[in-house]
Formats: sequence, C-alpha cells, structure tokens
Amino acid sequence: MLDSKDRKLLADLKAVVDALELPMLIIGAGARLLIFDKQYKVQGRSTKDWDVAISITSWSDFQVLSDRMTEGASPCFSKTRLPHKFIHIETQTEVDIVPFGVIAEPDQQIEWADGNQMNVMGLEEALLHASVEIIDDLELQIVDIPAFVVLKLFSWADRQERTNKDLQDIDFILENYSDDERVYEKLAEELANGEIEYLDAAIYLLGKDIQKVFQDETVSQLNAILERLVRDLDDDACDSSEWRLKVLQKGINS
Repeated sequence: MLDSKDRKLLADLKAVVDALELPMLIIGAGARLLIFDKQYKVQGRSTKDWDVAISITSWSDFQVLSDRMTEGASPCFSKTRLPHKFIHIETQTEVDIVPFGVIAEPDQQIEWADGNQMNVMGLEEALLHASVEIIDDLELQIVDIPAFVVLKLFSWADRQERTNKDLQDIDFILENYSDDERVYEKLAEELANGEIEYLDAAIYLLGKDIQKVFQDETVSQLNAILERLVRDLDDDACDSSEWRLKVLQKGINS
C-alpha cells in the first residue's frame, strides 16, 4: 500500500512518462520499501523522496520529458536548480530522475550541463529483470533485490563517502535477506561440503543471482567497488558489514 501522497505523485509521473512511451523503473529507497521491507516485514530507513530511472534516447528527449512535467496549463511538477530533481507540486515531494539507455552510450556515463557525471551502469539489466507490481491500481516496474544492491553499490562509489544512505541500504538488505527454500534447492552441495555456512548462504545466493543477471563489464566494475568498500570497512566496528560484503562477492564470483 502507498500512502495517498505517494500514490498521487507516482500516478502523475506515470501519466507523463506513459504518454511519452518511456520505460520507467522505480529505484532507490522507495523501491526498497516496496520490494523488501514489506516482503520481509522489516523497517529500514525512511525516505521522503522518490528516485526513478527512465530509459531515454537523447538529451532533447529528456528536455521534452522535463517540459511535459513542468509546463502547460496545470503542470504537476516544478523544476529545481538541478536538472534531474523535480518537486511534485501537490505534495511538495522531491523526485529524482536518472536518465539511462541510449543517452548514456557508449560507456554508461551521463554528464549534466553543470559537468556533474553519473554512472548508470547496470540500469539496462535492472529494467530487463524488474518486478512488475500492481500497487493501488498502478502498474509499476520496480527494481528487484539483486539489482537494487548492485545499483546501490554503484551509487556509493559515485558519492565516495565513508558512510551514507547507500551503504545503510546495502547493509540493511544483506543483514535481513533470506531465501531458505532456494538456499536448500540451489546450495545443497555447497552447504554439505562446508564451502558455505548456512548463515551466509542467502547472501552468497544473492551474489550468484547478481552474477547471472549482469553483464561481465558490470560485474567487473562491481568487483572493483566491493574491494574498495571492504577496504573502507576494515575497522572492528564494521566487522559484520565487511564479512557480509565478502560473502556477497564470493557468491558473485562463484
């Protein structure tokens, strides 16, 4: 269930995007609330904004999207000083739009007019494997759990901060993720021969899921990010987080 404000925001945004026939994917903490917190009956950090990724061909198409959102007789959104951030007028909620697809070729990087660069690696695969959910009569494409973790790792690397909301979300997922049925089905041999401990098995399986979904180039960059992140968490206070990331990487490279 969405609260009335979030439903109104997503309905207004979806109306614009659908009219332009642009694929839209819900990412960020809003996606986590819908596909993880609700399913596992846990509560991570709250969020007051929405992040969406939209597959776009060119910057001129992005400008058309921006104009449709913010101009006309009764626009639903207003612009901010940043070209990718908008405010939903009725609810005063912030929406952050990440363009990806052809617009980011060939290296899956986009550069805004102010020179700020953004890595959108992994979003193509995330869209291809997205969960399609009907929530309050809205059909939404939402990033699935493996892709959520991958995108959060790329986001952490872009921010290059020791502690931030991306790292909180990653650790929250890894700490609470479970999938007993698939663990026993897919990892019986690894559990029997001691290659993986039962308490680590769900994270290891999540890593294997990531390896199957994402392209080799994406996995290569992901490995580099994980190695850097593990080095960044090499103090005693982060032993458990560091261990979970190592198990995830082991699954990715299995």
